[in-house]
Amino acid sequence: MTSNPAQPGPGPRFARGQPARRPGTDSRFARNQPPGGPSLRPRIPLTEAKPAMLGYLAAIFLGPLIPLVMYLLARRRSSFRRFHAAMAFNLSLTGLLYALCCLILCGLLLLDSLTTALVVVIPVALAIWLSVLKYLIRGIGAANRGERYEVPDWICARIAKP
Repeated sequence: MTSNPAQPGPGPRFARGQPARRPGTDSRFARNQPPGGPSLRPRIPLTEAKPAMLGYLAAIFLGPLIPLVMYLLARRRSSFRRFHAAMAFNLSLTGLLYALCCLILCGLLLLDSLTTALVVVIPVALAIWLSVLKYLIRGIGAANRGERYEVPDWICARIAKP
């Protein structure tokens, strides 16, 4: 039996016990940084984050009117507030249009019977309302952290441009 002798050359590139890193991956520039590590993105001041959060809160309780006013006021001042006001307005207006569609569906099903209309429309309206509410709450969290949050296109029509 013959065996291949060890090839001469440099030893191992990494010390034992340390995992080998792939080229181009540096832990300092990882997307999920540890909580105590330095942040690489600029922080949004609190004067910008609070109005953005209030736009989402107003959309939850008052509908698309307040986010529309915030969008029109912040159109030239702050791109961060304009973006979040546009997202809140788009999402709340789309939710309002979904509610109108549920009312139309309910009216059509009322031609058959009240029971059929209620059994079909109430779960559909509840599922739509919870979905819109979930994305509005996610938008509040993103605005609080100073991040942009894109609402998926399947639930939100792009009416106001961010």
